Amino acid sequence: MSLDLDNTQPIDQNDLSFNAMLSNLQGNILKGHGREHTANIFVEFEGPKLADARAWIHKFAKERVTSAKKQLRETERFKRNGVSGGLFVGCYVTAKGYEFFQVPEGSRPTDPSFQNGMENASLNDPPREEWEPTFRDITIHIMILLGHENKATLSVEAAQIIEDLRPFTTIATPPVFFSPNIHTEYGNAIRNASGDGLEHFGYVDGISHPLFFKDEIERFKANATPSTGATLAWDPFAPLKQVLVEDPTVSVEDAFGSYFVFRKLEQNVRGFKEAEKTIADALGLSEDEEELAGALVVGRFEDGTPVTLTPTDGLIGSGAANNFNYAADTEGLRCPFHAHIRKANPRGTGGAETPEEEKAHIMIRRGIPFGLREIVPAIESQPEQFPTEGVGLLFQCFQSNSAN
Repeated sequence: MSLDLDNTQPIDQNDLSFNAMLSNLQGNILKGHGREHTANIFVEFEGPKLADARAWIHKFAKERVTSAKKQLRETERFKRNGVSGGLFVGCYVTAKGYEFFQVPEGSRPTDPSFQNGMENASLNDPPREEWEPTFRDITIHIMILLGHENKATLSVEAAQIIEDLRPFTTIATPPVFFSPNIHTEYGNAIRNASGDGLEHFGYVDGISHPLFFKDEIERFKANATPSTGATLAWDPFAPLKQVLVEDPTVSVEDAFGSYFVFRKLEQNVRGFKEAEKTIADALGLSEDEEELAGALVVGRFEDGTPVTLTPTDGLIGSGAANNFNYAADTEGLRCPFHAHIRKANPRGTGGAETPEEEKAHIMIRRGIPFGLREIVPAIESQPEQFPTEGVGLLFQCFQSNSAN
């Protein structure tokens, strides 16, 4: 019997009934791969090389892609003896990729947003002619995701895969040292002194992820300090239907995938900090209180503390706090309704839907910062040292319904 995506209980990875699903599924979907450095390799195959490209991707997916089951084994080994799992490999096919590989239309993913592509989505993006040339001038068929703890090792692995791809991405006679049909974006984790991941505006990131596994839920509950009494204020559990869909290209049971979104989002750090100062001045905040202005925009202070909480809740300064709701702030007097985290997750106070329906809109984020800085976000800088371009987020997420 096929797995029930409406599951109401977290996954026990030791339960054999999940074995087939975890073996068939790519890693990084139900649980982040956890590597510090990444490479996103975007590939456009050449039409005359179809047969060779199909043979290559079949072999690559079978031999190199990291399954969810393998990722979980690597995670357990890391917990026991601190040994990294090494290279993580993922491979994602676009709608244009399915078309290129001549997958029958009836066997392709059916999500209209996926079929139409991001270029045609209503996201207030600039027109294609204003995109970066490397994305504007390439028709992406697949994206390969690589992750590793060691940046140099990652670069070597990426270079080798790109070299392996060259025969299928250019018709030029070898040796070829550059292919306009391959583009790579590199990401690097940024951390503060506590080890929390940061984004370039300086805020702890990746706090409020939906959780699918029993051990993760139990760890969350053990570490949580309830802010509303004896019960938990927030349940991070999500059913599999939030992220997984049946794979239409195969007939075996428990073969699932997910819809993947990649967006390169540049951050004007200096502009954000200047706006924060403007808001602070308008609110009459002192220099020591200026961070509150940014917190009202984001919904959290830079260390991750939710702005809706008070010192008596026992979570101020505790860092990555996610066990809270807006029950004591239903009118948005502490955390405005327009704050980033409250818009993304109203926690039962959106008003238009039930809490469970609200949770169905939460995406499974797997992004990482891009761009290097002389002074990292964890260190206070002078205004002129904040970058205005060249840094940002390689935003990546999974979901079972992109429009939702």
